[in-house]
Amino acid sequence: MYSDYEKCAVCGSEVRLRPHPGTSGVTDGPAGPADGVLGGGDPTVDLRECTNDDCPTRQPGGPEA
Repeated sequence: MYSDYEKCAVCGSEVRLRPHPGTSGVTDGPAGPADGVLGGGDPTVDLRECTNDDCPTRQPGGPEA
């Protein structure tokens, strides 16, 4: 099961959800890939960002929250 609201996998702090860079997070079109090809698995809807400023996930090249 996919759960965006799990705590940070590195430090256990709460996470906030952000849209992927370059997107507004809002669409007028149907959900799914723009080219219409299905079967490769959907990308995550959002990015998880740890709320702990000192967490290694907040560093460039760090692990994902």
